[in-house]
Amino acid sequence: MKSDVLSGIDKIKVCTHYLNNNDKIDYLPFEDNTNLKPVYKELKGWEMNIMNINDLSEAPKEVHDYIKYLEDELQVPIKIISVGPDRKQTFFR
Repeated sequence: MKSDVLSGIDKIKVCTHYLNNNDKIDYLPFEDNTNLKPVYKELKGWEMNIMNINDLSEAPKEVHDYIKYLEDELQVPIKIISVGPDRKQTFFR
């Protein structure tokens, strides 16, 4: 999930859909997209560098809120959270 790269970002912008000539679409078209406008939802970020946590429970509330938002929107449980490149920085839920 690479959640560590989001540390220090005040607001995390998540693209929820696009407006294509004022029509709402939920995919990125491959054809001409000069009139395409992404629509974002902003989520609160976190300041804490989470690369040094030893357990996901040590992560700030905003990390858990971000994961929950993604799970709700994608309708898929997120089972693996990484907080850095090392194997020890991967948590299974």
